[in-house]
Amino acid sequence: MLIQGFNLASADYQKSRRAARLTGAIVLGLALLLVAQLAVWVGLRREGTAVGGRLLAMEQEIRQHQEAVRTIQTGIPAEAVKQYEARVAAYNQILEASAFSWIGLLVELERSVPAGVVLHEIHPDLTTGRVALHGAARTFDDLSRLLRGLEERTVFRDVFLREQRARTSPAGPERQSGGGPDGLEFTVSLVYQGRAR
Repeated sequence: MLIQGFNLASADYQKSRRAARLTGAIVLGLALLLVAQLAVWVGLRREGTAVGGRLLAMEQEIRQHQEAVRTIQTGIPAEAVKQYEARVAAYNQILEASAFSWIGLLVELERSVPAGVVLHEIHPDLTTGRVALHGAARTFDDLSRLLRGLEERTVFRDVFLREQRARTSPAGPERQSGGGPDGLEFTVSLVYQGRAR
């Protein structure tokens, strides 16, 4: 018996079979992706649980060590602790002093100090790099040139004129009119950044 209008070789039937196969392949691919993602999630969860257990064990171990340290510390006399703290402070000062580059500071100051200015004292703070300079200048222009020269050097920052006053000297054979202004005395502070690292 022949069924009319039904042909297995027709284009519509072939298209619908291709669409069904494509849909099946997509569904199968998505199912495989879902299974793979579930496997990864289960693996990560197991690993997270294992890491959490190790962290708890480590925290417990740290607490035990801290208790042991506290027990030992209570047995150490306070006087001995103070002596060791003083030694550590002395060693830290030695380390800070070794990090301070005196030669670098003096070279930079030599490049910055103009004629007519004399530095009498240099007081560095070895831990912070702050330096106080005390000196004398013949004129205010000489002092201004010093400040400008210090500010132009990249190893110096926060250059401040802290104090300035007229310097007078007593009357002598070279001064006919008695005591009078003999230049300026000044104090300058700055931060020296050229310390050895």
